Amino acid sequence: MTDSWNYHMPVSVRFGVGVRTQLIASVVDQSCLIVSSARGRKQFENDPNLSEFLNINSIIWIDSVSPNPGIDELQIYIENIKDKKIDTVIGFGGGSCLDAAKIISLGLLPKLKNYTLRELLDDPSLHESIKRLPLYTVPTTSGTGSEVTPFATIWDYQKKKKYSITSSESFPRVAYVDPELTLDIPIETTISTGLDAINQAAESVWNKSATPITLFYAFKALKLGLEALPRLLENESGIDARACMAESSLFAGLAISQTRTALCHSISYPLTAHFGVPHGLACAFTMPAVLRHNLKSKDLRFDDLESFLNQGQLTEVFDSLNEKLNVRSRVLAFISEPESLFDLIPEMYTPDRADNNICEVNTDDIKSILRFSIFN
Repeated sequence: MTDSWNYHMPVSVRFGVGVRTQLIASVVDQSCLIVSSARGRKQFENDPNLSEFLNINSIIWIDSVSPNPGIDELQIYIENIKDKKIDTVIGFGGGSCLDAAKIISLGLLPKLKNYTLRELLDDPSLHESIKRLPLYTVPTTSGTGSEVTPFATIWDYQKKKKYSITSSESFPRVAYVDPELTLDIPIETTISTGLDAINQAAESVWNKSATPITLFYAFKALKLGLEALPRLLENESGIDARACMAESSLFAGLAISQTRTALCHSISYPLTAHFGVPHGLACAFTMPAVLRHNLKSKDLRFDDLESFLNQGQLTEVFDSLNEKLNVRSRVLAFISEPESLFDLIPEMYTPDRADNNICEVNTDDIKSILRFSIFN
């Protein structure tokens, strides 16, 4: 952990049952773009707590965001609405919808309308200091923490690569984290998004950029998530477990907003790009093996985490989680020949993720991590 550190979090966070109603007072008599999936639009329009919002604002919908949207899909959305008057952008849904809202709000700016998303990816200086449209985020899953981060994931499926648009101007203005919005999430989505939150917290722990604040958030996120996700797996649908998981995701997002993620995420991207493995599962797949790799550092933060969780040895805690959730079998169900993963090792080293890892890593290390994850 560094001796000197910085912290910047400009997002106003509203957490708790019913806080989504506060969105109504925040945005009044404006032309609003709402970015969601088809399911998200239906959830928004059928929510009696949000119906007033639709009556007091001029609404433009983008309501067909797909999971892990590609660059071409997002470019089409921008082209279709770039000549419309938009005062405010609202991201409503899972991480893909929130990230799409960030990217679309960037592409709609007058100074950037003549640039394609590919051009913006190639030259970050074009958008680093540009003021974005006001962005409000309302997550309906508990996983990515995108509601409080400056990152927006974008996929190029032609190149089988994942990119991230990052800027201090990408932070949302306000995040409304309402656990009630997550009550009807299907179990498979609950598992994948919950694992994403837990993995993000873990990656923030074994991160070179960790600070006292991020470690506090990450420890808390892990304690909440490790308790809540197994309960949700057992079909506990009560608001208490959902609230714990929502808070875990929020804390993990607050942590990675400062540290970014690390090796598990780096390895995960080809699993999603080539095989369609859901993001949270792809990240959790190597988590026990990456933990063992990082324990070689002998860093005291792992002792502190073990004491804080008070669930036994860390390796046993993470092994048990993956076993309870059948992570290996869920992932390998997407991959007919598991040994083909070794051919993707060159794609699994993403410098701005893998280099965050507290222990140095090379291709031989990744091969060992994959072998453990597949066969142990």
